[in-house]
Amino acid sequence: MTFKVRPTKTIISMVAILLIASSIIFGRNFAESKESKTIQVINHPDYAVSGDVNGLVKLADYVVTGHYEKFLENWDMGENYYSDVYQFVIDKVNYGDLSGNINVAIPHYQQRSTVVDNQQYEANIDLPNYTQPEMGQQYVLFLKKYEPKNIFTPASVPFQVEIDKSSGVSKLIFNNNITKQEVKTKNNDTIVFSTESIDIGSIDKVSGLNNEELEQQITKAILLKN
Repeated sequence: MTFKVRPTKTIISMVAILLIASSIIFGRNFAESKESKTIQVINHPDYAVSGDVNGLVKLADYVVTGHYEKFLENWDMGENYYSDVYQFVIDKVNYGDLSGNINVAIPHYQQRSTVVDNQQYEANIDLPNYTQPEMGQQYVLFLKKYEPKNIFTPASVPFQVEIDKSSGVSKLIFNNNITKQEVKTKNNDTIVFSTESIDIGSIDKVSGLNNEELEQQITKAILLKN
């Protein structure tokens, strides 16, 4: 009688090879499942927006003409909003009971945050009213008053009209270059912080008005407001 001997070593070797191959395939699939991802954090602000004189006046409690004199401080407005405060010299009061110098807050950025894998990540997103004013340049401002701190804040987006020194032509001032902020997580994911855009340029009916036309429209809007 003849007995056949099983090739045990060969079988064990084949099993080992299969296990190694399976591990490689599983590792690849696991790595693919762990590919870095992009996480969108989008802010949807609720602003009072106007691009014409009538709308700007309607939203404002005060309308003044004058110039910025100096930077005063950075101000934490609460709810993760931060402003730059400037001293503004009033040359003319168009609407409201004001005189002399006032402190005007120009909203600068909002601090946004999100939690990914139990870790918090933050970014500062510029706001649509943020611009750095030119000292001594003439502006018309549309304002409201923040009583607890005696600071004047924007009544709307936008809230400033710049009057060109030489030509007297008006320009509605706003931030049209709000960029996204990208932050990398510890797992190499990308968080994109952004804010919903406002196409102010498409509704701008102020830029291009000469000084006389601007004054006439402000006066007319104030009469309608009253």
